[in-house]
Amino acid sequence: MKKILYFVILCFGLVSCEKYDQPKLLSLSGEYIVDIITYQKNENSVNPEDSVYQPGTIFINPNGSFPVDTINLGFTKWHFDYSVVSFCPNPMPSGQVIWTKQYFYNVYGQYFVGDLGYLQFTTENGDKKIFKIVSDGTESLTLRTTGRWIGGPMSSEETITIHLTRIGP
Repeated sequence: MKKILYFVILCFGLVSCEKYDQPKLLSLSGEYIVDIITYQKNENSVNPEDSVYQPGTIFINPNGSFPVDTINLGFTKWHFDYSVVSFCPNPMPSGQVIWTKQYFYNVYGQYFVGDLGYLQFTTENGDKKIFKIVSDGTESLTLRTTGRWIGGPMSSEETITIHLTRIGP
């Protein structure tokens, strides 16, 4: 009888366990190069406009503002530190790189295990930039703008997905 009781307890113990997943820790720090941009524009979901920009092309968004207004794919670099995102590198003769545009950023909104959250910073002209962190790999980072209604909420929504590849520490 004791063996049967132990067997029943063991069976319930094995099938009633729930697997615990550790939340993913972001590893944004590093220097990245922008290599692919996917631009989507929806006009009331009737005629979606999708474009993919590859290295060697220039992405120009007339409705955007810095840093997603003009991007030279394969050459534009972004740098993330633990709390600062940097743009517009200026290499010095000594080998040092001075980043001319730097902003403090926050990451928020990691409400469940699979959600990486949002990256938010404010530029010097007061524009608040919010990017959804789509993926954060060892050698890559994918960010997506949260969308912008051009001409009001009944007009069009545009979304820009930026694929970055890590090139430095």
